[in-house]
Amino acid sequence: MGEHDNTFRAAVFAFVQDKQGRVLLHRRQNTGYMDGYYDFPSGHVDEGEGFVAAAIRELAEETSLQATEEDLSLKHLDLNHTDFPYINVVFGVNKWQGEPRIMEPNKCDAMGFFALDALPEKCTLAVRYTEQAGFSSQGATSYIDRDGFKRLMGVDFRTLQSIRAK
Repeated sequence: MGEHDNTFRAAVFAFVQDKQGRVLLHRRQNTGYMDGYYDFPSGHVDEGEGFVAAAIRELAEETSLQATEEDLSLKHLDLNHTDFPYINVVFGVNKWQGEPRIMEPNKCDAMGFFALDALPEKCTLAVRYTEQAGFSSQGATSYIDRDGFKRLMGVDFRTLQSIRAK
């Protein structure tokens, strides 16, 4: 492999706040990755799809909320090297329509708005690195490897991998 032969997967996350400033999170279940942890509405970028379009699609698929490209702004970009390299893109959803509800009950068993200073104990890496960068930041970037994951999450990545395999 040459020095420019990196292959990455890409995931997008939607940071939605209500009028009280609380953030919308849902608890993962039956996904095989970080089940029982709270996450932003999120998902993978499909082939031929851009980051913003993927975020809008995932937001609607998981919560029924509707937004447009103009309603989103880049909040955080992360390069995650804990397992397979990921580019994670968190968008602030500045305007949205609808009432959030669980649209994928096979993948999510709880959803609600949480105060930024009272998040659930178990939150995904996307939530924690956005928290660390400052929820109010725009366009922040970070790099996470397995050591950084352990510092930020308080658990070794390999531990989560063994839980995932069960």
